[in-house]
Amino acid sequence: MALAIIVCAIVTGAQDPQVTLRTTDGRTFDLARDRGKVVVLSFGATWVPLTDKELPTFQRLADRYAGRGASFYWVSVNSAKEKEKHYISDADLQGYAVELGLRLSVLRDPDQKALRAFGLDALPAIVIIDQEGRVFRKVIGFNPECYDPEKDEFYLNEAYGEVIRCLNQLLK
Repeated sequence: MALAIIVCAIVTGAQDPQVTLRTTDGRTFDLARDRGKVVVLSFGATWVPLTDKELPTFQRLADRYAGRGASFYWVSVNSAKEKEKHYISDADLQGYAVELGLRLSVLRDPDQKALRAFGLDALPAIVIIDQEGRVFRKVIGFNPECYDPEKDEFYLNEAYGEVIRCLNQLLK
């Protein structure tokens, strides 16, 4: 059975919700610190199908835009409470990210408050916030149809085409 995830984009333009996330070393992270930059948040979890393909591709996207005024973060909605479904410790989550080659910051949203504040109800999902702090676009899903590690650049463009178009527009 083939898994196909539909990708859709939602244009918003609303001010980003005041959300606070947590880093895997327990510090508080406030999105306002990146005001003046384009912020790209990829919401997901270790249990989401295709995360092992999506995250390395997301890192390549972050690498492509390094030094161009954009910040990229992976936001895990895995539980942070032992004995809860989909629990993962901070250390194990950071280890998972390292195993997949992530060098960008990993943030936590275990209660899914930020996910809901952005009006998201599906994973994976990307939120692009413009330089003024407004939600510019939400992209739901990840397109695995064209996955071919031999054609890495093609795959990156296909999987994140809408995100790339938005970034190019915002970072002119």
